[in-house]
Amino acid sequence: MTFFVSGLTCQECADKLEAHIQRQPGVNAAALMVTGKFVIDCDEEHADAIANEVLVSAPKAQGDVKAKRIT
Repeated sequence: MTFFVSGLTCQECADKLEAHIQRQPGVNAAALMVTGKFVIDCDEEHADAIANEVLVSAPKAQGDVKAKRIT
């Protein structure tokens, strides 16, 4: 699944968000790119929970961060 994450200006915050999602059950790989594209490979049975975790965790990473699922 793919998200667009906007508002991240701190690389350390981006790294923490990426690492947090990588530790979630069912995540096989996650990559948050400098463009804001966040690609997550996960088991289908965990997809909804992981998507929710991205939407909840992104704003906690840094100030006015927003995440939107695009695929």
